[in-house]
Amino acid sequence: MVGGGDGRRLGSVAGPVGCREQWAWVWRLAAYATLLFLALLTFQTLLVALDPASIGELTLWGVGAAVAAALVAGWVMMSKVESRPPAALGLVVNRRAARDFSLGCGIGAGLLGSVVLVMAIAGWLNVTGTGVSSEVIAGGMPYVTVLLLLAAFFEELAIRGYPFQLLAAAHGPGVAVGGTAVVFAVLHGANPGVGWGAMGNTLLAGILLGVLYWRTLSLWFVTGTHFAWNWTMGVAAGLPVSGLDVGPALVDVSVSGPDLWTGGAYGPEGGLLLTMATITGIVWTARTARLSRDPAVLALGPLIGGEVERENPVSGSEIAPRIGSEG
Repeated sequence: MVGGGDGRRLGSVAGPVGCREQWAWVWRLAAYATLLFLALLTFQTLLVALDPASIGELTLWGVGAAVAAALVAGWVMMSKVESRPPAALGLVVNRRAARDFSLGCGIGAGLLGSVVLVMAIAGWLNVTGTGVSSEVIAGGMPYVTVLLLLAAFFEELAIRGYPFQLLAAAHGPGVAVGGTAVVFAVLHGANPGVGWGAMGNTLLAGILLGVLYWRTLSLWFVTGTHFAWNWTMGVAAGLPVSGLDVGPALVDVSVSGPDLWTGGAYGPEGGLLLTMATITGIVWTARTARLSRDPAVLALGPLIGGEVERENPVSGSEIAPRIGSEG
């Protein structure tokens, strides 16, 4: 582990450092936040100038501009400050990337699907109709799908990209997982219908995504999990996503169960069913030996990675360190 807390410099493997170097992560994080804000402001201003009607609307161009801003901020910090390729954030494009994205989608869909299934078995979720039509399939549903994909990629890139690696390098994975999860929850604090239960579940979701990133160092993996989580909830099941109606869904449903368990108007993310599913996901993700880091990412020299890898005694292949097992 490359850390500031154990007397080693960010980006190196040994050597004593003074107080100034130990706090270098603070100005790096502040610089990243400033760059991200300025890039967001610039791109969104240009977008509004081109389309004034987009003010206050969640559009494909708007989310795309946010993704571009996060890519710019990450590129500047990694290439100009850390002297590392931006792909070391977990953005290597290869066959492994497609596999990681697919596996991530499986985890996200599986967790939310289990919640929806329990709601249906309990009689709390009733299908009242189908939202499928030729117009929806041709237009609305693909639009929402791409929108959810870009939104998930932006949040993962902005929160669990450079900031996560920086915190993990300075203070270890526990601080990185917890710190980014808190930011993730706070960013959802203004959503319609949010309450303490919803905030707690969003925090847990942030922990799950953080552990997944630590175990894989793949932004493709966590983006897949995040995207499929939202898509399964909003498009496949027709339920609110973090209190928001995302648009066309495969089915029309009515929810009649207790808000404590179903989440009420906020959607499943406000209920205890999702709390149980997410905790189960966190425990599995933190302990399983099935997750690993792409050697192509490690070869690029991420801020965290190589020296904490260890060999799987069963298969002989490298597996990612579990939370709490790093040296």
